[in-house]
Amino acid sequence: MWYVIWTSTSREDSGARLMKERLEGLIDRVFVPKRTISRKYGKEWRLVQSALFPGYFFIDTSKDRIEEVATRLRFFSDFNIVLSTDGDFLPLTEEESAFAERLYNEGGNFDMSVGIIVGDKIKVTGGPLIGLEGHITKINRHKRIAYVDINMFGKKTRAVVGLEIVEKR
Repeated sequence: MWYVIWTSTSREDSGARLMKERLEGLIDRVFVPKRTISRKYGKEWRLVQSALFPGYFFIDTSKDRIEEVATRLRFFSDFNIVLSTDGDFLPLTEEESAFAERLYNEGGNFDMSVGIIVGDKIKVTGGPLIGLEGHITKINRHKRIAYVDINMFGKKTRAVVGLEIVEKR
């Protein structure tokens, strides 16, 4: 089952490494979801990676081991909490787990997508946004990004991902 660990923003990678080292045997997998977006430096566009959900990373462990994981987290200054409600540690829902699994299988990276605009609709022709067109709430063609609303962490969460629109019809 996938669980979410909340940590300080920009400490996701070091936190995930520490979890992997110190909690070996308690967790099966750990990863930081990343996004690839284009950034313009001067006159040149470059691909840059950053955390898809700043301040969070994912662990995969069984329900009977999450209490021990949470107990051990109290001794690490890098982590704040395992996300929970009313003291119960809740795994990601089936939909959220499918999204996490999709990211994990792709190496934890949400790469740039490519699309076209047909009338007032966006059609994604390549990349991980294929099939998620209905979740795109806004695009910024100048910055080559899309705002995607997905259910994550038990609420609707807005993620900023890379999307280059190559044509408008």
